[in-house]
Amino acid sequence: MFTGFVREIDSVGRIVIPMQLRKELNIVEKGSKVEMFSDGKQIILKKAIEDCIFCKSEEDLTEFEGKFICKACLEKIKAE
Repeated sequence: MFTGFVREIDSVGRIVIPMQLRKELNIVEKGSKVEMFSDGKQIILKKAIEDCIFCKSEEDLTEFEGKFICKACLEKIKAE
């Protein structure tokens, strides 16, 4: 017996994440990112949240060449 949502994998390995779950995680916009990983027994999906590559802060981020840095770390780099 299954609990939750059951979806079939299509011919190229894709599944559809139900709208109810996407709304709960606020990943309804095209281009929203989802992080995927495995613990060896299950696949875990979670909303991808951008953070500073140095301190992991999620506040005041600036993107540079696909990486994010927060304002505080940027100021530290400028001061050196």
